[in-house]
Amino acid sequence: MRVFNHNIRLTAATLLALCLSSYLYSASAHADDLRDISKVNGGIRVDANDTVGNVSSVNGGIDIRRGASAYDVETVNGGIDIEDDVEITRAETVNGGIRLGRSVKVNGSLESVNGGISSEDGSVIERGISTVNGKIRLKDKFVGEDIETSNGDIELRNGTVIEGDVIVKRNHNWFNRFFSFNRHRNSIVIDSSSAVHGDIHLYREVDLRIADGAEVGKVIEHF
Repeated sequence: MRVFNHNIRLTAATLLALCLSSYLYSASAHADDLRDISKVNGGIRVDANDTVGNVSSVNGGIDIRRGASAYDVETVNGGIDIEDDVEITRAETVNGGIRLGRSVKVNGSLESVNGGISSEDGSVIERGISTVNGKIRLKDKFVGEDIETSNGDIELRNGTVIEGDVIVKRNHNWFNRFFSFNRHRNSIVIDSSSAVHGDIHLYREVDLRIADGAEVGKVIEHF
């Protein structure tokens, strides 16, 4: 029994060592091949057709020029401007918007707290899009998961396809909830060429404008 337990521990230790060595090799390869760019104060520009790793700033915008590629793109105070034919893993900002050019490939998600998210034609977002206070405006875009907002409008045009749900979340600001004169009613606009393959979940009242010919799932009210 002791020999059996010893063999189990030895096998587990060997597997763990192999996993750690594989992780360290991958991290080393990433560090050798791609440079990360990070600033506290000041904007960042990734030149056209350049390939970098993670890009992050605290106080400054980020500009990814045409044909470049990057992993995570993040800033706290600043917008993110992604030009045509760029590929990234994901983008996130707290105070600022995210703008995508044409034919952008995002292998993850787009997130903004205080700022809108917009795109030009032909872009692909493999995962989801979310804002708290900001408009989501999509043209000719494929989104692989949900799009959601709390205090922003949603506009889907020019053949945009949402594979997941469209979600307008409940407003958790007590002042806005109890004083109707300060309450903003969201709008959702879906043109006749666009589609939502999931459902539309509404946790508050919205102005819903779905054109004839648009393909949408159920509209579910949770209020």
